[in-house]
Amino acid sequence: MAGTAMQAVQWDAKADVLSLVDVPVPKPEPEQVIIKVSYAGVCGTDLHIIQKEFPAAEKVILGHEFSGVITEVGEGVKGFAVGDRVCVNPNRGCGNCRECFKAQPNHCQNGGLRTTIGIFQNGGFANFCVAPSEQVHLLPAEVTLPQGALCEPLSCILRGWDNMNNPPLDSRVLILGAGIIGVLWSNLFHHKGYRDVTVSEPAEGRRSRISGLGLGYQAVHPDEVKSRVAAGNIRDTGYDVIVDCSGFPPAIEQAFSWLRSGATFVQFGCCPPQEKISISPFEIFAKELKIVGCLINPFTMTSTVEGLVRGMSGSYL
Repeated sequence: MAGTAMQAVQWDAKADVLSLVDVPVPKPEPEQVIIKVSYAGVCGTDLHIIQKEFPAAEKVILGHEFSGVITEVGEGVKGFAVGDRVCVNPNRGCGNCRECFKAQPNHCQNGGLRTTIGIFQNGGFANFCVAPSEQVHLLPAEVTLPQGALCEPLSCILRGWDNMNNPPLDSRVLILGAGIIGVLWSNLFHHKGYRDVTVSEPAEGRRSRISGLGLGYQAVHPDEVKSRVAAGNIRDTGYDVIVDCSGFPPAIEQAFSWLRSGATFVQFGCCPPQEKISISPFEIFAKELKIVGCLINPFTMTSTVEGLVRGMSGSYL
């Protein structure tokens, strides 16, 4: 049983302060569980929130990527018990709007991103977190708690993968950015059998991290990618798939000219809402390019926890 107080990392937008605070340990209402947080990840969205570039509650405990152990269950909870190792899907729709009826809960006007745990409700940057049991997932025995904290970002990546519609295995792939999301995308491509993959990253330390994964992928500076593409015919030097994990508009704009005919551009990185880029409509028309967005993780959390993460847990995570 937890005590009465805990520590948490709380964002206060009005005061423009991110601080470590003492707050009461939450109590479960019916259909809720209390989770003792074991591991929590810092998402790029968290950074956008504290820079006031992404909407969030005025005062909230951040953290929407986390795993832990259930310490208390509320009335009516079924399928969970104290001691269960779990992760959390921070997002859910209201189930009663046009978007939810169209199987688009990520665009729900009442739920979706508007009620996300760790953004609009208190999240996992704390000793304990309360969550509706319907948003909680049991971790398989072979998945560790640190790996469990990666389930949420991987479920978002799987949404992007599904929207991309499984490109051919001989595709030339370019990933923009080698932060944790770029690393996870790289591991997923390798897990799926793709071998002609390049990662574009300006920071030497991050390039070294990609090289150290043992995937056989090239990690190069963006200037080198630009030189390679310019040195030959785009049919030979361009890419069939480009996945942006940077959220950096100049990099995104530049990369559009590196797409081959019939290529797909996946916009995964979150850019500040006011940012714009300039691309050629004629190039989209003439090359028959596909531009794919992916917003959070509708219907992908279960398959991520019970399938993808189990398959990747040994060599890739």
